[in-house]
Amino acid sequence: MVDASLREHFDRAVADDPGIDPGEMAHMAIAEGGRMRRRRRRVVVAGAAAGLVTMLGAVAGLNLLTEAPRSESPPAAMLPVAAPGCSAKPVDRDATDVLIVLAGDATDRQRSALKSALEGDARVDVLVFENRAEAFERFRNLWANSPEVVPVDGAGQFAESYRLRLVDASRYTAFRGQYAAMGGVGQIIGRVCPPSAPVGGVL
Repeated sequence: MVDASLREHFDRAVADDPGIDPGEMAHMAIAEGGRMRRRRRRVVVAGAAAGLVTMLGAVAGLNLLTEAPRSESPPAAMLPVAAPGCSAKPVDRDATDVLIVLAGDATDRQRSALKSALEGDARVDVLVFENRAEAFERFRNLWANSPEVVPVDGAGQFAESYRLRLVDASRYTAFRGQYAAMGGVGQIIGRVCPPSAPVGGVL
């Protein structure tokens, strides 16, 4: 039980306290409620934006997987390496030897047109064709001591190509421009080589 005198003092103190005006209290409650709703709305909007970014990232990732560019040439590791005595890096002019790599999606008609053009081109001195199986066999022989680098799916990783030697190296720039524009051509690599080098300037 609370002592009567203490109770009386407590009631008097409460009675003398002016307290907060009910109207002001209602106004404060409404304002606080508005702030809470705005915070909740920002959280919801931020969450939706984060979800949208995540979804767009996932879609972009799928596009990279499903819309990968068509194979125009094999991976660099699958291309023939420069022959001894030839320029290590491809050149833009005055190439004596040329490697023309066919695109992976080259059609029979494009292959036939390229073959006819090269065989009838007076700028070509020597011309050698290499199919996928021959390219794979060459690569396997080249890396006989490192079988782990030879692809298990064989010739499917390699491209058909033409190796050739030009009559006049100074005509390489024009030659390259003409054949780069032809359908079915994936890559053209020119090198400067001595006459004793393999045709095409590659092993």
